[in-house]
Amino acid sequence: MKNKNRGFTLIELIIVIVIIGILSVVAAPRFVDFSDDANHATTIATSSAFKSGVALLHSKYQIKQSSPILIDNQSVNFNSVGWPVGSTTNSAGCADLWNKVFSNAEPISVAASFTSVLSPGWNAFAYNQICGYIKSEGGEAVYQSSSPHFVYYSDAFSYSGGGYNYDGQAGDVKIYGM
Repeated sequence: MKNKNRGFTLIELIIVIVIIGILSVVAAPRFVDFSDDANHATTIATSSAFKSGVALLHSKYQIKQSSPILIDNQSVNFNSVGWPVGSTTNSAGCADLWNKVFSNAEPISVAASFTSVLSPGWNAFAYNQICGYIKSEGGEAVYQSSSPHFVYYSDAFSYSGGGYNYDGQAGDVKIYGM
């Protein structure tokens, strides 16, 4: 008996390579979208936690009816309608509020204006009665970023421009860019 060992023919190898190529072209876009999905999920989860924290602080204000209130050795300021605000009305105040809402806050950078370049990670920005929070890869300005973000309204506010319609009541936390 002769034992015949045969390998793959050139045609069979080419067919296998073509099939693998077709599968990789079809499957690759699905894997690329995972980072966008993860970014969206992170924004949703963080905004929900922020909203819960703000509501809890508002409840404490409703009970005490004074401002500031000392909570966990931190002085938390409230506006005239009882919603928590940062120590200042600018972006640094929004970062301050972030640190007071979350007990073990993830580090946050301050974007001084809409033209400021975002740092990698979470960034805070302010505009009138809103505090915005955006997680970015960094390198682009706030107004140029396509990353989803959420906004906290410490008072009723409405603005339309730059591709966004910010419109909310005191205490609202809304997600934009998704």
